[in-house]
Amino acid sequence: MIEQPEYLIHTSEFSVGVPSEYLGKKRSDVKLLSLNSRMGTYSIHPFTDIIGMLHEGDLLVFNNSSIVRSSLFGYEGSSDRLVRVNLGYDEDGMIAELRDRKHMYYPGDTIRFLNGSFITLKEHLERYGRFWKVTVSDPLKLDRLRHESGDFIIYGENSPRYPESVYQTSIAGREGSVEYPSASRPFTDEVLSILKKKGVGIAAVTIHCNLGSLDASEFLHQDRLLPEYFDIPEDVASLLTSTRDNDGRVIAVGTSAARALTTVRKNGEYRSGSGFTSIFIDQDTDTGLDGIVTGMHDPTTSHLLLISAFADLSLIRGSYEVANEHGFHWHEFGDISLIFSS
Repeated sequence: MIEQPEYLIHTSEFSVGVPSEYLGKKRSDVKLLSLNSRMGTYSIHPFTDIIGMLHEGDLLVFNNSSIVRSSLFGYEGSSDRLVRVNLGYDEDGMIAELRDRKHMYYPGDTIRFLNGSFITLKEHLERYGRFWKVTVSDPLKLDRLRHESGDFIIYGENSPRYPESVYQTSIAGREGSVEYPSASRPFTDEVLSILKKKGVGIAAVTIHCNLGSLDASEFLHQDRLLPEYFDIPEDVASLLTSTRDNDGRVIAVGTSAARALTTVRKNGEYRSGSGFTSIFIDQDTDTGLDGIVTGMHDPTTSHLLLISAFADLSLIRGSYEVANEHGFHWHEFGDISLIFSS
Protein backbone atom coordinates (compact mmCIF):
# COMPACT_ATOMS: atom_id res chain seq x y z
CA MET A 1 0.00 0.00 0.00
CA ILE A 2 1.36 3.41 -0.98
CA GLU A 3 1.60 5.68 2.05
CA GLN A 4 3.11 8.74 0.38
CA PRO A 5 1.76 10.89 -2.46
CA GLU A 6 4.85 10.69 -4.69
CA TYR A 7 2.94 8.76 -7.33
CA LEU A 8 0.53 11.64 -8.05
CA ILE A 9 0.72 12.90 -11.62
CA HIS A 10 0.82 16.65 -12.01
CA THR A 11 -0.60 17.22 -15.47
CA SER A 12 -2.80 20.03 -16.68
CA GLU A 13 -6.43 18.97 -16.42
CA PHE A 14 -7.58 16.57 -19.12
CA SER A 15 -10.79 17.52 -20.88
CA VAL A 16 -13.87 15.63 -19.70
CA GLY A 17 -15.07 13.23 -22.38
CA VAL A 18 -18.32 13.58 -24.34
CA PRO A 19 -20.20 10.48 -25.56
CA SER A 20 -18.97 9.73 -29.08
CA GLU A 21 -22.50 9.46 -30.44
CA TYR A 22 -23.04 13.13 -29.54
CA LEU A 23 -20.15 13.96 -31.85
CA GLY A 24 -21.52 12.00 -34.79
CA LYS A 25 -19.12 9.11 -34.19
CA LYS A 26 -19.24 5.46 -33.15
CA ARG A 27 -18.55 4.53 -29.55
CA SER A 28 -15.41 2.81 -30.77
CA ASP A 29 -14.11 6.10 -32.22
CA VAL A 30 -11.96 6.94 -29.19
CA LYS A 31 -8.22 6.92 -28.61
CA LEU A 32 -6.26 4.05 -27.05
CA LEU A 33 -3.18 4.35 -24.85
CA SER A 34 -1.32 1.02 -24.95
CA LEU A 35 1.27 0.17 -22.27
CA ASN A 36 3.53 -2.87 -22.18
CA SER A 37 4.90 -3.29 -18.66
CA ARG A 38 7.45 -5.97 -19.58
CA MET A 39 8.92 -3.89 -22.41
CA GLY A 40 8.54 -0.58 -20.57
CA THR A 41 6.91 1.03 -23.60
CA TYR A 42 3.71 2.85 -24.49
CA SER A 43 2.06 4.03 -27.70
CA ILE A 44 -1.07 5.79 -28.92
CA HIS A 45 -3.62 4.29 -31.34
CA PRO A 46 -7.25 4.39 -32.46
CA PHE A 47 -9.23 2.18 -30.09
CA THR A 48 -10.02 -0.36 -32.81
CA ASP A 49 -6.31 -1.23 -33.02
CA ILE A 50 -7.00 -3.28 -29.89
CA ILE A 51 -8.27 -6.00 -32.23
CA GLY A 52 -4.74 -6.55 -33.54
CA MET A 53 -3.24 -6.46 -30.04
CA LEU A 54 -5.34 -9.41 -28.83
CA HIS A 55 -4.56 -12.97 -29.89
CA GLU A 56 -6.57 -16.08 -30.56
CA GLY A 57 -7.03 -17.81 -27.20
CA ASP A 58 -6.98 -14.62 -25.15
CA LEU A 59 -9.94 -13.96 -22.85
CA LEU A 60 -11.60 -10.61 -22.17
CA VAL A 61 -13.56 -10.55 -18.90
CA PHE A 62 -16.24 -7.86 -18.72
CA ASN A 63 -18.43 -6.60 -15.88
CA ASN A 64 -22.06 -7.10 -16.92
CA SER A 65 -23.47 -4.81 -14.22
CA SER A 66 -25.50 -1.83 -15.43
CA ILE A 67 -25.99 1.50 -13.71
CA VAL A 68 -29.15 2.41 -11.79
CA ARG A 69 -30.46 5.87 -10.95
CA SER A 70 -29.03 6.71 -7.54
CA SER A 71 -28.82 10.51 -7.32
CA LEU A 72 -31.75 12.55 -5.95
CA PHE A 73 -32.47 16.05 -4.74
CA GLY A 74 -33.95 16.33 -1.26
CA TYR A 75 -34.58 18.86 1.47
CA GLU A 76 -32.72 18.96 4.77
CA GLY A 77 -35.09 18.46 7.69
CA SER A 78 -38.00 20.87 7.65
CA SER A 79 -35.98 23.61 5.91
CA ASP A 80 -35.84 24.57 2.25
CA ARG A 81 -32.15 23.73 1.97
CA LEU A 82 -31.82 21.71 -1.24
CA VAL A 83 -29.14 19.03 -1.29
CA ARG A 84 -28.14 16.42 -3.85
CA VAL A 85 -27.92 12.94 -2.33
CA ASN A 86 -25.98 10.10 -3.94
CA LEU A 87 -27.13 6.72 -2.67
CA GLY A 88 -24.99 3.59 -2.36
CA TYR A 89 -24.99 0.42 -0.29
CA ASP A 90 -23.07 -1.77 2.13
CA GLU A 91 -23.68 -5.28 3.46
CA ASP A 92 -26.22 -4.01 5.99
CA GLY A 93 -28.25 -1.49 4.00
CA MET A 94 -28.01 1.91 2.36
CA ILE A 95 -25.34 4.60 2.55
CA ALA A 96 -25.47 8.18 1.29
CA GLU A 97 -23.15 10.95 0.20
CA LEU A 98 -24.47 14.49 0.68
CA ARG A 99 -23.15 16.75 -2.06
CA ASP A 100 -23.31 19.84 0.14
CA ARG A 101 -19.94 20.76 1.61
CA LYS A 102 -21.04 24.14 2.93
CA HIS A 103 -23.34 22.75 5.61
CA MET A 104 -22.69 20.51 8.61
CA TYR A 105 -24.90 17.47 9.08
CA TYR A 106 -25.31 15.42 12.25
CA PRO A 107 -26.67 12.01 13.28
CA GLY A 108 -30.45 12.18 13.40
CA ASP A 109 -30.75 14.75 10.59
CA THR A 110 -33.21 13.83 7.87
CA ILE A 111 -33.34 14.42 4.14
CA ARG A 112 -36.89 14.36 2.77
CA PHE A 113 -37.87 13.77 -0.84
CA LEU A 114 -40.77 15.03 -2.93
CA ASN A 115 -42.81 11.82 -2.66
CA GLY A 116 -42.79 11.92 1.15
CA SER A 117 -40.05 9.36 1.72
CA PHE A 118 -36.97 10.36 3.69
CA ILE A 119 -33.63 9.10 4.96
CA THR A 120 -32.21 9.58 8.45
CA LEU A 121 -28.48 9.96 8.99
CA LYS A 122 -27.12 7.40 11.49
CA GLU A 123 -23.34 7.75 11.54
CA HIS A 124 -20.35 8.40 9.32
CA LEU A 125 -18.61 5.39 7.86
CA GLU A 126 -15.50 4.60 9.87
CA ARG A 127 -13.12 4.52 6.89
CA TYR A 128 -14.57 7.15 4.59
CA GLY A 129 -16.15 9.96 6.57
CA ARG A 130 -18.06 11.73 3.80
CA PHE A 131 -20.38 8.72 3.48
CA TRP A 132 -23.24 8.21 5.93
CA LYS A 133 -25.04 5.09 7.04
CA VAL A 134 -28.74 5.86 6.74
CA THR A 135 -32.15 4.42 7.50
CA VAL A 136 -34.94 4.70 4.94
CA SER A 137 -38.53 5.55 5.89
CA ASP A 138 -40.11 3.63 3.01
CA PRO A 139 -37.71 1.64 0.80
CA LEU A 140 -40.34 0.89 -1.87
CA LYS A 141 -41.31 4.56 -2.22
CA LEU A 142 -37.66 5.60 -2.41
CA ASP A 143 -36.89 2.96 -5.05
CA ARG A 144 -39.87 4.14 -7.09
CA LEU A 145 -38.66 7.74 -6.85
CA ARG A 146 -35.14 6.78 -7.90
CA HIS A 147 -36.49 4.97 -10.95
CA GLU A 148 -38.95 7.69 -11.98
CA SER A 149 -37.03 10.91 -11.32
CA GLY A 150 -33.53 10.08 -10.13
CA ASP A 151 -30.34 10.89 -12.00
CA PHE A 152 -27.30 8.77 -12.73
CA ILE A 153 -24.30 9.60 -10.58
CA ILE A 154 -21.77 11.48 -12.69
CA TYR A 155 -18.30 12.92 -12.29
CA GLY A 156 -18.30 16.69 -11.85
CA GLU A 157 -21.18 18.75 -10.57
CA ASN A 158 -21.45 20.71 -13.82
CA SER A 159 -21.29 17.75 -16.20
CA PRO A 160 -24.26 17.27 -18.57
CA ARG A 161 -27.05 14.84 -17.76
CA TYR A 162 -27.43 12.21 -20.47
CA PRO A 163 -30.34 9.84 -21.26
CA GLU A 164 -30.31 6.22 -20.17
CA SER A 165 -29.37 4.95 -23.64
CA VAL A 166 -25.93 6.54 -23.29
CA TYR A 167 -25.15 4.24 -20.33
CA GLN A 168 -26.28 1.00 -21.96
CA THR A 169 -23.64 -1.33 -23.40
CA SER A 170 -23.57 -4.58 -25.33
CA ILE A 171 -22.34 -6.42 -22.23
CA ALA A 172 -24.43 -5.01 -19.36
CA GLY A 173 -27.44 -7.02 -18.26
CA ARG A 174 -27.69 -7.03 -14.46
CA GLU A 175 -28.82 -3.81 -12.79
CA GLY A 176 -27.08 -2.76 -9.60
CA SER A 177 -24.15 -0.36 -10.08
CA VAL A 178 -24.60 3.12 -8.64
CA GLU A 179 -21.55 4.43 -10.51
CA TYR A 180 -21.05 3.69 -14.20
CA PRO A 181 -18.87 0.65 -15.15
CA SER A 182 -17.72 2.40 -18.30
CA ALA A 183 -14.68 0.48 -19.57
CA SER A 184 -16.79 -1.70 -21.90
CA ARG A 185 -18.37 1.29 -23.62
CA PRO A 186 -16.16 1.30 -26.77
CA PHE A 187 -16.69 -2.44 -27.30
CA THR A 188 -19.49 -2.16 -29.84
CA ASP A 189 -21.30 -5.18 -31.27
CA GLU A 190 -19.11 -4.78 -34.36
CA VAL A 191 -15.86 -4.86 -32.38
CA LEU A 192 -17.02 -7.82 -30.28
CA SER A 193 -18.04 -9.73 -33.40
CA ILE A 194 -14.61 -9.27 -34.98
CA LEU A 195 -12.86 -10.33 -31.76
CA LYS A 196 -14.99 -13.48 -31.48
CA LYS A 197 -14.28 -14.42 -35.11
CA LYS A 198 -10.59 -13.98 -34.36
CA GLY A 199 -10.86 -16.48 -31.51
CA VAL A 200 -10.74 -14.06 -28.59
CA GLY A 201 -12.93 -15.29 -25.75
CA ILE A 202 -15.61 -13.08 -24.18
CA ALA A 203 -16.82 -13.69 -20.61
CA ALA A 204 -18.87 -11.73 -18.09
CA VAL A 205 -18.79 -11.48 -14.31
CA THR A 206 -20.88 -9.24 -12.08
CA ILE A 207 -19.71 -6.62 -9.64
CA HIS A 208 -22.05 -3.77 -8.73
CA CYS A 209 -19.96 -0.60 -8.53
CA ASN A 210 -20.56 1.31 -5.30
CA LEU A 211 -19.92 4.93 -4.36
CA GLY A 212 -16.18 5.09 -4.66
CA SER A 213 -14.66 8.02 -6.54
CA LEU A 214 -12.12 8.60 -3.80
CA ASP A 215 -9.78 11.57 -3.59
CA ALA A 216 -6.07 11.12 -2.84
CA SER A 217 -6.51 12.37 0.72
CA GLU A 218 -9.11 9.65 1.32
CA PHE A 219 -7.35 6.56 0.01
CA LEU A 220 -3.85 7.18 1.36
CA HIS A 221 -3.20 4.80 4.27
CA GLN A 222 -6.33 2.78 3.42
CA ASP A 223 -6.40 -0.86 2.44
CA ARG A 224 -10.12 -1.42 1.81
CA LEU A 225 -12.79 0.13 -0.43
CA LEU A 226 -16.53 0.27 0.13
CA PRO A 227 -18.06 -3.21 -0.14
CA GLU A 228 -19.35 -4.27 -3.55
CA TYR A 229 -21.46 -7.29 -4.45
CA PHE A 230 -19.86 -9.72 -6.94
CA ASP A 231 -20.81 -12.95 -8.66
CA ILE A 232 -18.42 -15.22 -10.60
CA PRO A 233 -20.37 -18.08 -12.27
CA GLU A 234 -18.90 -21.59 -12.44
CA ASP A 235 -18.76 -21.59 -16.25
CA VAL A 236 -16.68 -18.41 -16.22
CA ALA A 237 -14.30 -19.87 -13.62
CA SER A 238 -13.89 -22.93 -15.86
CA LEU A 239 -13.22 -20.70 -18.87
CA LEU A 240 -10.56 -18.80 -16.93
CA THR A 241 -8.85 -22.10 -16.07
CA SER A 242 -8.98 -23.45 -19.63
CA THR A 243 -7.63 -20.15 -21.01
CA ARG A 244 -4.62 -20.39 -18.74
CA ASP A 245 -4.14 -24.09 -19.47
CA ASN A 246 -3.90 -23.20 -23.18
CA ASP A 247 -1.47 -20.30 -22.60
CA GLY A 248 -4.08 -17.64 -23.33
CA ARG A 249 -3.99 -14.24 -21.65
CA VAL A 250 -6.72 -13.16 -19.22
CA ILE A 251 -7.50 -9.45 -19.51
CA ALA A 252 -9.99 -7.64 -17.27
CA VAL A 253 -12.17 -5.01 -18.91
CA GLY A 254 -12.54 -2.40 -16.18
CA THR A 255 -11.18 -2.02 -12.68
CA SER A 256 -14.38 -3.52 -11.26
CA ALA A 257 -13.85 -6.77 -13.19
CA ALA A 258 -10.23 -6.82 -11.99
CA ARG A 259 -11.36 -6.50 -8.36
CA ALA A 260 -13.91 -9.28 -8.72
CA LEU A 261 -11.40 -11.66 -10.31
CA THR A 262 -8.67 -10.88 -7.79
CA THR A 263 -11.13 -11.50 -4.95
CA VAL A 264 -11.84 -15.09 -6.03
CA ARG A 265 -8.26 -16.02 -6.93
CA LYS A 266 -7.01 -18.69 -4.54
CA ASN A 267 -3.70 -20.55 -4.83
CA GLY A 268 -3.18 -19.18 -8.31
CA GLU A 269 -6.62 -20.22 -9.62
CA TYR A 270 -9.82 -18.26 -10.18
CA ARG A 271 -12.81 -19.84 -8.45
CA SER A 272 -16.53 -19.30 -8.76
CA GLY A 273 -18.30 -17.52 -5.91
CA SER A 274 -20.44 -14.58 -4.84
CA GLY A 275 -20.63 -12.17 -1.94
CA PHE A 276 -19.14 -8.81 -1.02
CA THR A 277 -15.61 -7.61 -1.63
CA SER A 278 -13.78 -4.54 -0.33
CA ILE A 279 -10.49 -5.44 -1.97
CA PHE A 280 -8.09 -2.54 -2.56
CA ILE A 281 -5.66 -3.28 -5.37
CA ASP A 282 -2.31 -1.45 -5.45
CA GLN A 283 1.18 -2.00 -6.84
CA ASP A 284 1.85 -4.79 -4.34
CA THR A 285 -1.21 -6.85 -5.36
CA ASP A 286 -0.73 -9.99 -7.41
CA THR A 287 -3.93 -10.06 -9.48
CA GLY A 288 -2.77 -12.95 -11.65
CA LEU A 289 -4.16 -11.05 -14.65
CA ASP A 290 -2.21 -10.48 -17.84
CA GLY A 291 -3.70 -7.08 -18.48
CA ILE A 292 -6.48 -4.59 -18.02
CA VAL A 293 -8.59 -2.35 -20.25
CA THR A 294 -9.65 0.79 -18.41
CA GLY A 295 -10.69 4.36 -18.93
CA MET A 296 -8.52 7.42 -18.40
CA HIS A 297 -9.34 8.80 -14.97
CA ASP A 298 -8.20 11.63 -12.75
CA PRO A 299 -4.61 10.76 -11.77
CA THR A 300 -5.12 12.08 -8.24
CA THR A 301 -7.71 9.39 -7.42
CA SER A 302 -7.55 5.73 -6.41
CA HIS A 303 -7.78 4.64 -10.05
CA LEU A 304 -4.07 5.28 -10.57
CA LEU A 305 -3.22 3.24 -7.50
CA LEU A 306 -5.12 0.25 -8.89
CA ILE A 307 -3.51 0.29 -12.33
CA SER A 308 -0.09 0.42 -10.67
CA ALA A 309 -0.63 -3.31 -10.08
CA PHE A 310 -0.22 -3.74 -13.85
CA ALA A 311 2.63 -1.36 -14.67
CA ASP A 312 5.35 0.60 -12.94
CA LEU A 313 4.27 4.04 -11.78
CA SER A 314 7.03 5.75 -13.71
CA LEU A 315 5.73 4.16 -16.94
CA ILE A 316 2.17 5.20 -16.11
CA ARG A 317 3.35 8.72 -15.26
CA GLY A 318 5.13 9.13 -18.57
CA SER A 319 2.30 7.67 -20.61
CA TYR A 320 -0.31 9.91 -18.97
CA GLU A 321 1.79 12.98 -19.69
CA VAL A 322 2.04 12.04 -23.36
CA ALA A 323 -1.67 11.16 -23.51
CA ASN A 324 -2.44 14.59 -22.12
CA GLU A 325 -0.31 16.20 -24.82
CA HIS A 326 -2.24 14.22 -27.45
CA GLY A 327 -5.59 15.50 -26.25
CA PHE A 328 -6.87 12.43 -24.45
CA HIS A 329 -10.19 12.82 -22.67
CA TRP A 330 -10.99 11.22 -19.35
CA HIS A 331 -13.83 10.02 -17.12
CA GLU A 332 -16.61 7.69 -18.18
CA PHE A 333 -16.99 9.02 -21.74
CA GLY A 334 -13.31 9.57 -22.41
CA ASP A 335 -10.51 7.59 -24.00
CA ILE A 336 -9.22 4.13 -23.08
CA SER A 337 -5.99 2.48 -21.99
CA LEU A 338 -4.80 -1.10 -22.40
CA ILE A 339 -2.08 -2.26 -20.03
CA PHE A 340 -0.29 -5.57 -20.51
CA SER A 341 1.36 -6.61 -17.27
CA SER A 342 3.28 -9.51 -18.80
